[in-house]
Amino acid sequence: MSTSIITQPDTIAAGQIRFYDYIQPPLPAGQYILKAKQEVIGVTDNENPLYLADQPLLVDGPRFMIDPGTIHSLFPPANMQGNYDNSLPNMVFSNFALPWSREINPSVSAEEKKRRLKNAAENPTEINQIPWIGLLTIYENDITSGKLSKPETMTVAEMLTPKDSVLLPVLGSVINESASLTAIDVDLTYFQSIAPTCEELPYLAHARGVNTGGKVLLGMDDDGCFSVVIGNRLPMAGAKNYVYLVSYEGHQNHLPPNKIAGYDKIRLVVLGSWQFTCNEARASFKVLMNDLCEKGRGGVTLLQLPKNEETNTNALAKEALEISYVPLQNNLREGETSTSWYRGPIVAAPTKRSFTYGPYWYSDHAIHYDPEYGLFNHAYSAAWQIGRLLALSDGSFANGLFNWRNNYLKGITQKAKNRKLQAKANAIGSKKAEDLTMVTGTLSLFTDKFRNISWPVFETRKEKLLGDHLPGVLDDREMEDIIANDGDLLLELVKKIKS
Repeated sequence: MSTSIITQPDTIAAGQIRFYDYIQPPLPAGQYILKAKQEVIGVTDNENPLYLADQPLLVDGPRFMIDPGTIHSLFPPANMQGNYDNSLPNMVFSNFALPWSREINPSVSAEEKKRRLKNAAENPTEINQIPWIGLLTIYENDITSGKLSKPETMTVAEMLTPKDSVLLPVLGSVINESASLTAIDVDLTYFQSIAPTCEELPYLAHARGVNTGGKVLLGMDDDGCFSVVIGNRLPMAGAKNYVYLVSYEGHQNHLPPNKIAGYDKIRLVVLGSWQFTCNEARASFKVLMNDLCEKGRGGVTLLQLPKNEETNTNALAKEALEISYVPLQNNLREGETSTSWYRGPIVAAPTKRSFTYGPYWYSDHAIHYDPEYGLFNHAYSAAWQIGRLLALSDGSFANGLFNWRNNYLKGITQKAKNRKLQAKANAIGSKKAEDLTMVTGTLSLFTDKFRNISWPVFETRKEKLLGDHLPGVLDDREMEDIIANDGDLLLELVKKIKS
């Protein structure tokens, strides 16, 4: 999408997300010149006085460090261990335009920036689409082999101090050289082998608008505007991985495939970092499916595939493959083991939903049985359970469901109370008009005026004495006689047990 935000985040429906390729701030960070011109007309006969003024203007923004509060989330999570070998690391910011708030090339003149902003409406390609920050994924053996130094805290002046064979960023003028920052020196050949190109950087950052109304359980009370920076290198399985959020400002000509001679290392400003451990790599799909069978969990070999297309030795196996079913071992509730069919939502052939399917009240209700082959089909039961879990994981849905159930139960309780009250009113009713009026008015008072009041529930003496802890050896008639004679239920119960 373009950078123009045509709707507010709160107009995005629940469960929806809107993506933006890039966001151009009204005025990117940098140095500008504010020019003023004033001409006074009619003061003299010869010429009108003309007054000009120039005022340098600095639009400040994150450069050598960022506010940790703007970091909304990390993936993979910091200091965690998991199967992350197929996931690109990413960092989410609550600052909507952070990746594009600064030019990657600080030498772009104010006039050039002005020209871009002026032509942006007609030509969106004039807008800066290259983020100035990015994520570098570093393997543990890269650090132990000395391909990069440990992060070091220094001032801006020290960072820009030339050193032999260290390639520095070309930042132009710097306002505060005494500011503190963190930097690392990386082997230049290694850096160019893992760093993205300038052409790839726009694809490694985007912005998104999210409706956070359903994210109450996650504590997401933000306005729903986020920016995301993604790494370009997969983590190494079975090892510890480090991710550095670095600044590419001033390094636009140092990124691959540019060849730089005369330098051994390159210096990068580090804006943030975290680490995680990646488990051993998972096997390929073919290996996993074969392992399922070998470990007694079903698998492709249970299909007993026909040897060739001409022979129809197993029509069931052929039909199952054509409509994307796989046999898996099924542990029944009774403890028995069986083989059942399963199929996910992505199928190899068009399907038609039967009008006999659903509604289902629980997952087992959705299990289908094939009497011809004696196999159960768990495709719909698994889908029902997944849908239930997804629904309950939504904060707004779960809250609405709880309130609906609570109100429904209150309504049932109130109706039961009203029926009891009506029965008592009918029992004490009289044929006299004045008595009927009194009973009707009393009934209306208790049913209409106090309908929505949650009254406290009081237990009777019988309910207090007879709980679940007492054995049911006294029948109802015996208990009524004991209570009518003001006897002790517990004493009578002891007597009966002893007798």
